[in-house]
Amino acid sequence: MTERKLATRGCHGLAQATLMTTSPLLYTASKLTAFRRVEARARLSRYGGDCYAFAMLAAGHVNCVIESGLQIYDIVPLVPIIEGAGGIVTCWDGGSPAKGGDVVPLAMPARTTKR
Repeated sequence: MTERKLATRGCHGLAQATLMTTSPLLYTASKLTAFRRVEARARLSRYGGDCYAFAMLAAGHVNCVIESGLQIYDIVPLVPIIEGAGGIVTCWDGGSPAKGGDVVPLAMPARTTKR
């Protein structure tokens, strides 16, 4: 079996990004408004997957995962996998995801987060 190293895939801005979320139905009204603003600027949006979305990010198949209301056990174990693949994990407010909450894991942040 051939070993494959995980590596995120960056892009040149949100207009070229593929993003994933479990479901917009899980967002509060105010969080949904914020999500929809980002989603409208993305090239492609995919729903479903739960933690599978984070694996897709680490494997380079999507550029961004946006989730709201995660528990600590939902995100903390995935942080070293995403970071080891070259991505970053932050909360919507730019803080640490160490306590869960609203998170945005990104692939190769210098290229993906251009405005």
